[in-house]
Amino acid sequence: EKNTLPNVLLYGRPGTGKTSAAYVLATQYLGDNIRSNFIEINASQDRKLETIRSTITNFANTKGSDEVPFKIVLLDEIDGMLKDSQRALKRTMERATNVRFIITCNDESSVDYAIRSRCANYHFSALTKEHMLSMLISIKEKEGLLFSDEDLLDFAGMMNGDMRRAVNELQATAFSNSDLKTKT
Repeated sequence: EKNTLPNVLLYGRPGTGKTSAAYVLATQYLGDNIRSNFIEINASQDRKLETIRSTITNFANTKGSDEVPFKIVLLDEIDGMLKDSQRALKRTMERATNVRFIITCNDESSVDYAIRSRCANYHFSALTKEHMLSMLISIKEKEGLLFSDEDLLDFAGMMNGDMRRAVNELQATAFSNSDLKTKT
């Protein structure tokens, strides 16, 4: 309602929707202007101090579109970022008034405390097999798959709350005409 957003840290197990939630937030605030006011950096792949000093700082120092309240930086998988880079990020977060940071990680304890304290922290729990079953049934119906709901429930139980893995395994099973019971 106030068209504002704090810096956000989304943490929890893989496949629970952290990155998807980050994109939903960015789309909610930036709408059609997302293209020029949003960057995503996979912090586990681009983990160097130079990324903070150049890419993020340059983005933060440029003005966003007049139509958006702020720009957004998504730092995905920050738990893979080097500690020196995280310390530099903290300074960038303090100085950037026209940018909000959405940060994702699996293990929040691997994120520098100073960064965690500058963010609203949200934990993503493993999905229950019942929630996963609902999504898998929806996929089954949309794709015309012939798996039984009982087999999908058992399959969901084997995925340990990781919806991304469940979707990938379901897709591979469907493409290979395999049986869900062989997936582990």
